[in-house]
Amino acid sequence: MEYKKAIVILIGLADKKELNPEEKEAITTAIGVMDCAILGESQLKSYINSKKAKRDQGMRL
Repeated sequence: MEYKKAIVILIGLADKKELNPEEKEAITTAIGVMDCAILGESQLKSYINSKKAKRDQGMRL
């Protein structure tokens, strides 16, 4: 399952009134962890693309 889809589902669960504060905190923590994972994944892709671009530029010279 994609992180973004999981976050949407967890936000929907957090909005339900039947959850106690501890359960809501657990859901909020899980959302935060997934959000950080998305950010890390994005940064890793950017880093790899940057390295590839530098490598390709070096090969052209």
